Amino acid sequence: MNRRDFIKNAILNLTLAGLSTIPAIASSVNLNKVSKLNNKESKMKKIILVNSSPRVNGNSDNITKILAENLKECEVLVFNMREKKCNPCLACGVCQNKESAKCIQKDDISNIIDKIDTCDALVIATPIYNQQINSQAKLFIERWYPFFNFNNKLYSNTSKYGKKGALICSFWGSPVDITSKYAEWTVSGFSQIGVEHTKTLIFPQIPNKGDVLKRDDYITQIKELAKWLKE
Repeated sequence: MNRRDFIKNAILNLTLAGLSTIPAIASSVNLNKVSKLNNKESKMKKIILVNSSPRVNGNSDNITKILAENLKECEVLVFNMREKKCNPCLACGVCQNKESAKCIQKDDISNIIDKIDTCDALVIATPIYNQQINSQAKLFIERWYPFFNFNNKLYSNTSKYGKKGALICSFWGSPVDITSKYAEWTVSGFSQIGVEHTKTLIFPQIPNKGDVLKRDDYITQIKELAKWLKE
């Protein structure tokens, strides 16, 4: 083989070797992208927003929408109770003394028990009716009985402690100081699903549909709550 042919063969071999590494490089790049995507998804906060108001476009409805808009970086489940089949707790006790939270009822609350168990935060937006959270909000909370376990931390058999919980109350003329204490007492019971960090928002003087949208101070508080939930 003369010198010219030797050089040609050497160049050809190098070229072929380089081409053979392209699929491997591309595969490596794709795997890195998938890995980064999976890591990003695993770090996303899982947040459940419960709107207990029966009123379409009411204040609780709008509060929930504002929260969802400010939690776009998170995995958000919006649970509008008026659109769901939500049965009251039967107090049957079948859910007790179980390793994990399960309910024998066949409804939309039972369908999200697992999500409640594994979420990072849960928020309930409720109107105040007759000096209390409305019946739908109370029903939702009472359906947490499957999480009750007297022998565990926080009396809860949740698989995930350290959750954040918030209660947002909108109303007309109830006393703010009493409503605030009542809300704090109510949200403390979120410990049953593993909540250890709580906040309450109290929004008085908004009796009509959409009144919350006229209150910049309330909207600011909602956005601040969203920031806290994402932390």
